[in-house]
Amino acid sequence: MILKKKIEEALKNVFIIDNKNIIESGFVKKIDFLNQKIIIYLNLSNPTMHFKKKLIKDINHSIKNKNILYPICIKIEMKSNTKIKKTIIKNIIAVASGKGGVGKSTIATNIAVSLVLMGFNVGLLDADIYGPSIPLMFNIEDENIQTIIHKNGIMNPIIRYGVKILSIGFFIKNGQAIVWRGPMVTKVLRQFMHETDWGELDFLIVDLPPGTGDIHLSLLQEISFKGIILVSTSQKIALSDVNRAVGMFRIKSIYVPILGIIENMSYFLTKESKDKCYLFGIDGVKNFSKKMDIFFLGKIPFLQKIRENSDLGIPVVLENENIKNIFIKITKNIITKLP
Repeated sequence: MILKKKIEEALKNVFIIDNKNIIESGFVKKIDFLNQKIIIYLNLSNPTMHFKKKLIKDINHSIKNKNILYPICIKIEMKSNTKIKKTIIKNIIAVASGKGGVGKSTIATNIAVSLVLMGFNVGLLDADIYGPSIPLMFNIEDENIQTIIHKNGIMNPIIRYGVKILSIGFFIKNGQAIVWRGPMVTKVLRQFMHETDWGELDFLIVDLPPGTGDIHLSLLQEISFKGIILVSTSQKIALSDVNRAVGMFRIKSIYVPILGIIENMSYFLTKESKDKCYLFGIDGVKNFSKKMDIFFLGKIPFLQKIRENSDLGIPVVLENENIKNIFIKITKNIITKLP
């Protein structure tokens, strides 16, 4: 009895929602002591993996601080009385490249915001688990972000510039390495997709990681994508990787229509003559699109303003009219290609 009271006192130091500890919140269902082991039963509403991991860590830490040295077993059960609001997503579109470093996240960000500017309800899912860039693109660095995301065990996207956003970057420190195997990554993405209150969306943009591995296969087999947007620069080394991505999306068992391809960092203007300089080659992506029978969505120039805004976390379409018009035109092209 004394041990149980000591455990309860320890659990009163574990806070997760609305500044209430887990005893006050009613999350602790029962505390048992069996075979020299403490067993704590928790009753939670649809807990995510990140939520459970943090909770278990906090409980263990608090109990050890009370000099309770028995092994701890934490069993989590699911409440059935909490429901996620009905999610309706009309169009799920992935942005892919096959190659890293071609500006895929920048384009996914500005297409998402362009859709908002056109009057649509839009979500953006950062599926690049190993290298999440979307939080930086929107300057999302809120210290209390985990409380917001994990409220009631259901993930709620963060809203910036009208876009509902979810990323693994919200759950880790800036620059922290994620060293997970494929099944772990797939499990997290499944939670992001199905255990999140997305509400009603006209478009969900999914920013895919580079490559053609486990993440892509799992998402393509589980999610009904309306289509894929490819992004590349014009040089051969980038296009060779895009070619592999095209092959993956056209495999019969996981086929997803490719809506088109964007040539990013297409050219820059020289200061002296204002001539276009094609750093990565002229029309490489356009020629590739003809060869592969893929619709060419448009070119995005290599501009300092795009880089500056990305570093500041302000989508460039909100601040530069010329660039905004380029993205709006490309976004309209994407919409016309939807099946």
